[in-house]
Amino acid sequence: MEVSIKKGAFHKPESPDEKPYLIGSRCSSCGYMCFPKKEVCVKCVRDDCMEEKKFGPYARLDSYAVIQVAPTGFTAPYIQAYVVLEDGPKIFTLITGCEPRDDALEPGQKMELVIEKIRDDEKGNSLIGWKFKPVEEKNKS
Repeated sequence: MEVSIKKGAFHKPESPDEKPYLIGSRCSSCGYMCFPKKEVCVKCVRDDCMEEKKFGPYARLDSYAVIQVAPTGFTAPYIQAYVVLEDGPKIFTLITGCEPRDDALEPGQKMELVIEKIRDDEKGNSLIGWKFKPVEEKNKS
């Protein structure tokens, strides 16, 4: 059985015509945007102005690291990264769709949101969540 790693944080497409998206917030008072969504704006500290906002499906890679030692439930090596959403904030994410090597990616590279299995839980369920994959190859020097 598939179980969301964070309920209400993303939309998984139900048809090939749909794109996935993340569900965050935007403050109608100061414009602050965040993911996952929040009830209170952390910038202007108001609790009456956060509106749900859909983000995605594209981002640019900010920075990344190849993780060589994995916590329980994960298999090393794998890539963790910060990406800047095309229409939103910088977020922390897992990367898929490329070899987990130090030279696999390049800052500024275009990335695309995918909803995939993150790992199995203790009951054997597939925990699904957001990841990003490269859309284009890194620049050749």
